[in-house]
Amino acid sequence: MVNLVKKDLRLSFKVNIFAVLYALFISAGGLVRDDVVLANLLYTLGILILTFITVIYTNGYDDKYKSEIVLNSFPIDRRDIVRAKYLTLMIFILLFSGTILVFTNVLPVIIFIEGAVGASIHTAILAINILLIFYSLYYPVYFKVGEGLRSFNTILWLLLLIAPAIMKRGVEFLAKRGLLEKLAQVDLSRINLYLLGISLIIYYISLQISKKIYMGREF
Repeated sequence: MVNLVKKDLRLSFKVNIFAVLYALFISAGGLVRDDVVLANLLYTLGILILTFITVIYTNGYDDKYKSEIVLNSFPIDRRDIVRAKYLTLMIFILLFSGTILVFTNVLPVIIFIEGAVGASIHTAILAINILLIFYSLYYPVYFKVGEGLRSFNTILWLLLLIAPAIMKRGVEFLAKRGLLEKLAQVDLSRINLYLLGISLIIYYISLQISKKIYMGREF
């Protein structure tokens, strides 16, 4: 299983550099925003983009070169193949969350952005919750149909490209109706922490479901 994780980690270094720069650019955009809500959404989006493009690339590589067929021709426990994907995803999530945290907190110091507030641990936890829940739904389907999700991945990437504009309009919509002030009064940080526990449980259940699906899949 360790070698399978290493394979995906090595592949992650080949991800399109322009996609990575785009994610960092989106995150940097939060540093010049007066709206704290929008800034944190952009930081969250940066983590999501980095994770999504990396997973899309590594899984797409497996689909393109029929890696699963090759792996299943070897005496490898299919459950380890599934575990490796879930473990690699966790590594990606933690790695990219840390990247955005460091990037958005160090950049203002380097280029002297006055009044800029970087991403916080709560921003990272929000992104982690979104990713855990999303991939808890995604991976059982992925292990069921494999490369059949290629079109979905393309649509997902296109949505990520227009996400900043959608977020900006959403925040403006909430602000006009005074809903942002009401949200500010809610202890979202505590809710976020509770949700993290729930997300981890859902992720574990998803792992068990994916293992069962993959064990019965024919190649």
